[in-house]
Amino acid sequence: ATHTLQPLDVSMFKPLSTAYSNELTSFINTSQGLIAMTMRDFYRLFQRAWIDTMRPQLILSAFEATGIWPLNPQRILDRFHQST
Repeated sequence: ATHTLQPLDVSMFKPLSTAYSNELTSFINTSQGLIAMTMRDFYRLFQRAWIDTMRPQLILSAFEATGIWPLNPQRILDRFHQST
């Protein structure tokens, strides 16, 4: 249940994964699957997804959503009660 207190897991990595999947799907559709993906392509696609999702305001809201900052003990306790 400790993952409920990890703000990046809670609010950041899922949107990053979704954004990267969207970039990858677009790449595959554009190339019609005929072009091999290189490391250069990976970095370009991942960078776009990263820029779209890892914004300062979203990172701050991730910590707020978990109750870590500003400290909200009740929100933390509620999250543990939900996971049991």
